[in-house]
Amino acid sequence: MIESEYFYIHVPFCIKKCRYCDFYSKTDLSLIPDYVTALVQEIRLRSQLTVSQPKGNAATVYFGGGTPSLLGPRHLEAVLQALDNAFGLCRQAEITLEANPGTLDNIHLKSFQGMGVNRVSFGVQSFDPAQLSLLGRIHSADDAVCAVEKVRAAGIENISLDLIYGLPGQTGDHLIRELDAALALMPAHLSCYMLTLEPDTALHDMHARGKFLPMAQSDQIDLFCALAKYLKARGWDHYEVSNFARHTSLRSLHNRAYWQMVPYHGFGPAAHSYAVKFDTDGSAVYKRFWNAPDLNGYINTLKLGGLPASDSETLTLEQRQMEYVMVGLRTSMGLDIRTGQNLWQDRFLTVFQRLLEDLENKGLARRRDAGQRFVLTLEGWMRLDSIIASFVERI
Repeated sequence: MIESEYFYIHVPFCIKKCRYCDFYSKTDLSLIPDYVTALVQEIRLRSQLTVSQPKGNAATVYFGGGTPSLLGPRHLEAVLQALDNAFGLCRQAEITLEANPGTLDNIHLKSFQGMGVNRVSFGVQSFDPAQLSLLGRIHSADDAVCAVEKVRAAGIENISLDLIYGLPGQTGDHLIRELDAALALMPAHLSCYMLTLEPDTALHDMHARGKFLPMAQSDQIDLFCALAKYLKARGWDHYEVSNFARHTSLRSLHNRAYWQMVPYHGFGPAAHSYAVKFDTDGSAVYKRFWNAPDLNGYINTLKLGGLPASDSETLTLEQRQMEYVMVGLRTSMGLDIRTGQNLWQDRFLTVFQRLLEDLENKGLARRRDAGQRFVLTLEGWMRLDSIIASFVERI
């Protein structure tokens, strides 16, 4: 059977670094042409090292960052052409471009749609000027509204909006106003992320200096509950802790691959990949590898004909079991009992039976699909970290 392939492209450029973001990016936009040249070379070289498959089975391409909308049509087309030449893009491929609403001026958006981009994910984060300022965003609420209108006018209807909640002082009423502003734009998808303090970010530094006080975790959980109930009442599909689709058909295919632990290719500095290879005895070996977060090194190495510096790890059985639990419990599909039985050599139910029953009895989980899936309820998702810890203790 020919397996679908999934591709992630890391675009490490931003006009300005946001205060909460720890993703690898640089603000020197003059390096974009050299980066694209290097990226095309990496795609070509890496394709020569992969197991040959018939072309045309690339199911998704996801341009993340950074701010991929800074590439512009000419550079974006060069990357997509390289992917098509090397791997083959199927006609129905989901091609997602992350975009900052403040970066779409003077861009002919119809050309994006013409080269195959059929999904745009906007980092709106908030419609509140004070919160946008606190987060360090370069756009306004009006910019976000205008950007969505421009992309829709260009013929791209599959639009996702990112929102951040749980900022200091935010109330349930304020969050509902944010959601109403987002829903008024009629997006296909919403990603709603609780603010977290990441090391080496401006907000983390502000917190260390006493200039920023995060919201209490209990208050953040209350907001999560209000958010989930509000969107559910309006018919939205809550299919992962932080992700909602207007309809099940509008779920992110690319992110679903991550949650189902499907192999994927990552290109660009700091990009990660996941692969399943087979030893000579036929046993599967599960590997993660990643490029170094070094834009200049990435460009220079590929300019000389080599592959960028990278590192890798071979996942142990314990690591795969932990990932299966940690990822599966985040989704509305939950844990597939048959997959669990395979991973635990037919001992999954033996190891976890009492925990599964306890969570069900407390209303934190339920069985579905004739008992073949174990899914957390909303109340369970509100206690996700502690529930995952309970599973991990038994691994």
